[in-house]
Amino acid sequence: MLISKDDNLFCRYAEHILLSCFPKEEVRLVAGTVGDPLDKELKWCRPEYLVSFLSPWIIPAELLQTARTAAINFHPGSPDYPGSGCYNFALYENAARYGVTCHHMQPKVDSGDIVMTSYFDVGEWDTVETLKLKSMNHLLLCFERVVSLIAAGRPLPLSEEKWRRKPFTRKEMYQLFEIDPAACDTAEVQKRIRAAAYPSCKGAYTVIGDTRFYVDTEDRPPIV
Repeated sequence: MLISKDDNLFCRYAEHILLSCFPKEEVRLVAGTVGDPLDKELKWCRPEYLVSFLSPWIIPAELLQTARTAAINFHPGSPDYPGSGCYNFALYENAARYGVTCHHMQPKVDSGDIVMTSYFDVGEWDTVETLKLKSMNHLLLCFERVVSLIAAGRPLPLSEEKWRRKPFTRKEMYQLFEIDPAACDTAEVQKRIRAAAYPSCKGAYTVIGDTRFYVDTEDRPPIV
């Protein structure tokens, strides 16, 4: 069973990889968008493997328990950046290296044993958009490797890497986007602008009185 996002190009690539390794009748595809209800009937499916690839849902414990062999997730961040806002925090911290992680799922997000990782360098010119594009390619690379192992009847590897901090929350991500003129020097302002900027989305902001003022972002569809 593959659980992924609807209307997402990279999720469709993942589906094609999966269907190239298994007969269509052996695959269950579940896709949706943020805010959609997750089908409660899925808990009766008992899949051999339950695979989350950019899932819009946090998979509930009762569904994780239905996987007969393993429930695994493909997270678009390295073990340094579990949880929400992984791209944003990496840019804010001026990370020189970033990556993606395949791991076993537990009820607590991004906490299970790590199967594999894939890393790449982060340049000074990188943005949330370019970091996301690189991550999607590395995520598909890991996905293909893992699915190929499953199709060959081989066990999943166990990485020696561990998660290096507790997962970031969505609240912490949005707090990162706020610029307090009284507390932020010029360098801090630029870091927050870089960490929040994404085409056609609201970026960093400051609050004056009861009004939020947002930093302009590029008015175009993002490449990812």
